Amino acid sequence: MKQMITVMGFGLSEKDLPAASLALIAGADILVGGRRHLASVDHATAEKIVIQGPIAVILDRLEEEVARDRQVVILASGDPLYYGIGPLVIKRFGAQAVRVIPNISAVAGAFARLGLAWQDAGVVSLHGREPSGRVIETLLHHEKTALFTDPTHSPDLLAAWLLDQGMDCQACHIFEAMGTDGETHTETTLTAAAAGRFSDPNMMVILGAFRKEPVRPIGLGMASEAFAHERGLITKPEVRAVTLSKLDLRPNDVLWDLGAGSGSVSIEASRFVNTVCAVEQKAHRVTDIETNIRRFGVSNIKVTQGSLPEAALGLPDPDVVFIGGGGKGLQAIIHMAAIRMGENARMVVNTVLLQSLGTAVATLEDEGFCVEVLQLSASVSTTVAWDMMLKGTNPVFVVTGIRGEG
Repeated sequence: MKQMITVMGFGLSEKDLPAASLALIAGADILVGGRRHLASVDHATAEKIVIQGPIAVILDRLEEEVARDRQVVILASGDPLYYGIGPLVIKRFGAQAVRVIPNISAVAGAFARLGLAWQDAGVVSLHGREPSGRVIETLLHHEKTALFTDPTHSPDLLAAWLLDQGMDCQACHIFEAMGTDGETHTETTLTAAAAGRFSDPNMMVILGAFRKEPVRPIGLGMASEAFAHERGLITKPEVRAVTLSKLDLRPNDVLWDLGAGSGSVSIEASRFVNTVCAVEQKAHRVTDIETNIRRFGVSNIKVTQGSLPEAALGLPDPDVVFIGGGGKGLQAIIHMAAIRMGENARMVVNTVLLQSLGTAVATLEDEGFCVEVLQLSASVSTTVAWDMMLKGTNPVFVVTGIRGEG
């Protein structure tokens, strides 16, 4: 197949383009790239297409140009196959039809300026991605980590987010406009970076990241006192342990914890699953969840504040759902979750209310679940005078629904 598309690494600036690349640009019929890239080759006579909006639209247009035997050069930052556009172009046109010319990546440029090897460094891209537990995991597992930023996820916002997650570091380096006459390098702290403003494009390198406070180990059925919570409003340890057993969690599961309260179930479940989505309506309880996430160093819980079922609209589809009550909206919540779960699903509803028990059983059965009901009433010892006695906790109904293979 005649090669019609070249994906060219721009490097840090146009100064990094060798003569062979400049010749390809001069001979191109179509030049594709961001505004910054195209402005640097404004002298070229080729038709220019700015990358903006959905990339699929750009690729559709390029299919038409290739069909007309027009030579296309796509300009990309750094190495197009390293967090770049290269894989998308190859997937659409095939490796035989695409030539990739790599160049200096922002990561290589940043570590070169620091005089540090980076084969053992962590790298995280925040281009179009929200910061998550993966960022913290990467920072904690690497002495040095490079972070691709974008205008929405800028260094100041990222630094503030890391501080809010209980993180700090030995040094934070921010490189702005690398390879240009306006290049700057700022060595700073996360606190100072959070208060700063930085020009785009930029990249962060964080060295020696650590948690400001030691994290507590996560056990099963931990004492209520281990969690920040509204007094009395927490799933009791014995109920929590039984609930987790009924949820039958698996490593790749996405778990929804609806009406999460203090997040105690989410925290203990986080050991067993890929992702936990905790939804809670009340702001002060969301604060408790976030406190507990930091306290136990959990990185795979996403917290959403809002009323159900609407608050679950933006969540990834669940494999397993836990509902801690549900109130008058329980039927609608179960129905919404059941639709999102697919054929093989497991749902557990905990309630102390007889009406909610009936609603949970009837609605789960209507949604095609096989239902089991367990009444749990634990008695826990308490000290009185010179002896001890057993004090009963409020009975809880644990309703388990299994659909398909579960």
